[in-house]
Amino acid sequence: MDNKSNKLIVLAVAGLVVGGWGLVDRLLHGLNPVAFGSVIPWGLWVAFYLFFLGLSAGAFLVTILAYVFGLKKFEAAAPLAAFTVLVALLCEVQFILLDLGTMHRAFYQFFLSPNFSSLMFWMMVLFIAMLGLYLTKTCVLIRGAVVALAADRTCCYRGLYRFLAFGQTAYDESIRVADQRLVRKLSWVSLPVGLLFYWVNGAFFAVVPGRPLWNSALTPVMFVVAALLSGGALIAFLMLTLRGDDAEGREVGLGLGRAVYYLLLAFLLLELTQLFIASTSNRPDAAFALERIITSGGGLLFGVVHLCIGSLLPLVLLRGGASSPKAVIWACALIVVTFVAFRFNFVVADLAVTRLEGLEASYVHFRLSADYVPNLNEWLVSLWVVSTGLLAFVLGTRFLPVVGPLNGGEFHA
Repeated sequence: MDNKSNKLIVLAVAGLVVGGWGLVDRLLHGLNPVAFGSVIPWGLWVAFYLFFLGLSAGAFLVTILAYVFGLKKFEAAAPLAAFTVLVALLCEVQFILLDLGTMHRAFYQFFLSPNFSSLMFWMMVLFIAMLGLYLTKTCVLIRGAVVALAADRTCCYRGLYRFLAFGQTAYDESIRVADQRLVRKLSWVSLPVGLLFYWVNGAFFAVVPGRPLWNSALTPVMFVVAALLSGGALIAFLMLTLRGDDAEGREVGLGLGRAVYYLLLAFLLLELTQLFIASTSNRPDAAFALERIITSGGGLLFGVVHLCIGSLLPLVLLRGGASSPKAVIWACALIVVTFVAFRFNFVVADLAVTRLEGLEASYVHFRLSADYVPNLNEWLVSLWVVSTGLLAFVLGTRFLPVVGPLNGGEFHA
């Protein structure tokens, strides 16, 4: 584990160094270095925001299964899942802040002049609620292990755990029961909060007029299912790669793999329904958006990356190798990695639809073009943000008891 984590730390630091050039350029020159403009105002960073939004749903899925529906076998994945959502939220907020022209206003404008009828305001409120809920969950779930490590005189990082224990020196059965009760209460609270969080993000797109694929009642539902799918796949992948050697971790990973299989079927059915409705609506703008997704600009991403590699192949692997950890690992890895392609196509294709037919041919300027390709600055900034998430995750799983058994029994730092 240490050798692997050391390599990942080096990789993350290298990503921060290389991506830092793009970040400095973005901070010094605002949005001038990016490739998106007036016609397509959202690009790669919004796609990555939606990608990490989905990954954050993994903890939501696991904790709801464990503490709301009472499937106790999933409790083994709860600490890792809760910590993973914190890392995903860290990446989310970076991407969306960097996409804003004046990002410093986000730190005070929502609170000084809140607009309660704005979906963006509620996205901010629910984001803060999710952050608070899962930060509390993580602390409660690992508290027993942290206290045990703080009392272990042979632990190399005893000082760190004494600090994280906040002076607590004992952790008995009564405290453990109280913590379990608290986690259940937090899980019941997070059930409506999480569903609203993913639903509101979908509704933010669904209420935009003139966007034939976004402007649909299916969009918020697709966001919820897509989030559970990609997030569940991530947690299944992590459980089988980090704890696949023990029976408990393998059972949880395979169980999540079965859930991912049915979520993937549900998502593909919703996606097919949305595309079918758009194709039979006899709307020129819908036909143009579909053409951008399926045949022209996004054809490779949709047909090969998303549909074949990220959907059909995982279905085959999960169906035929449901009891094989390797098959589930590969299927979930493919789903997670290729889901960016779906998010990118979802964002860009509808934005390329101009309000007046032929408007895109009446001017020539890269800021007023409907043809958008992310440039080097956007990729470098994306590399920076992803590297911060990778570094936070590796350091967290190395020094915090989020991977091993609950309450620290066999965890050693």
